[in-house]
Amino acid sequence: MPQPNGTPSPTATRFNIDVSEADIAKAKRNDSYMCVVTQAIARAIPDATRIETDTQTIRFSRNGQRLMFLTPNAVTGYIIGFDAGDPIEPFAFQLRNPIQAAHKRMTEKGHEMNRARKAARQKVVKKARAAGIPLDAPEVEAEAREAAKAAYAAAAADRAEAQQSITTPGRRMVPRVFKRKARAYGHRLLRINQKPVDTRNLT
Repeated sequence: MPQPNGTPSPTATRFNIDVSEADIAKAKRNDSYMCVVTQAIARAIPDATRIETDTQTIRFSRNGQRLMFLTPNAVTGYIIGFDAGDPIEPFAFQLRNPIQAAHKRMTEKGHEMNRARKAARQKVVKKARAAGIPLDAPEVEAEAREAAKAAYAAAAADRAEAQQSITTPGRRMVPRVFKRKARAYGHRLLRINQKPVDTRNLT
């Protein structure tokens, strides 16, 4: 249920998204953060941050949670078509049934490892400065890198202790995916984007 200012309620798990001509004009191709869908979500959910869109998932942060939605099949066609340079028309879709993404936080062991690495680097820099050697000299960089690497490894008695998964009970999780801002697809599929279509019931 929208609030008086038009923003969906903080507990909303279903969002109606309308991609307008203005969203299409503002969007950038091959960019997960600036595509047509991302632009429309930013407008429809003003308090959403870190919005990312690709052909597999649509993700954004809201009220301290990272929400992830499987990209509706029909919307995938618009994303691919837009990135391919096809002219597209306004369309509408619905996001529902979010998956709350797992995230990792650093434990005290992880902080200890990073402190050791930083201290080792600073020791090399201090020695180079005292000797009058430029800090950007290749030999200084190499020594600092090796010292930091050695200190980090020494502090890491058990790397598994450096991070712990934070998950929400009762939520199904999705595999971790390594993402980049740039998008590139090898196939041009689902050419459904030549006329206005409401895909809310096509997911």
